[in-house]
Amino acid sequence: MTPVAVATSEVSASIRFMGSGAPFRNELLGMLEEVELLSDLNWREIELLAGYMKAYEADPGSAIFREGEPGNHLCLIVRGRVKSYKATERGGPAVVAMDGRGRSIGEMALVDGEPRSATCEAVEPSTLLLLTRDAFMRLSEERPLLGFKLLLRIAKLMSRRLRVTSGRLVDYLEA
Repeated sequence: MTPVAVATSEVSASIRFMGSGAPFRNELLGMLEEVELLSDLNWREIELLAGYMKAYEADPGSAIFREGEPGNHLCLIVRGRVKSYKATERGGPAVVAMDGRGRSIGEMALVDGEPRSATCEAVEPSTLLLLTRDAFMRLSEERPLLGFKLLLRIAKLMSRRLRVTSGRLVDYLEA
């Protein structure tokens, strides 16, 4: 399947749509197998989740989302690497994370719908699976147990990241 450029309110215009739904099901399932966020889900749950996701490609330098933009999706990285950074008072970027295959980004937006807290861009050719906030809400209504399990995994991930950040803050304040 040939990727096509897609510019919608769901995603950045700098990433390309690869596929979704029944025609792209097998490719999606193969991509979802190694995602850390989904490690507690069984195969049937992963099959169900695939029906709510869309695949995109990003070239190096492509913005996946930008700080301050409305947050409306989470991304699962199935190939490549991405960096997340925040603007500093001096105007330059401060890298807050580098993530690669199997990792997820943008979880907070899925939960709270608030503006993005950082910019995320691809640093190498990347394949991303997106779950929009609308699709997550639909999933939660149609498959409440699966929605709950996914939300619990997101909460655990965010809690772990907050603990790491708190530890770094203490180290910074003591320095």
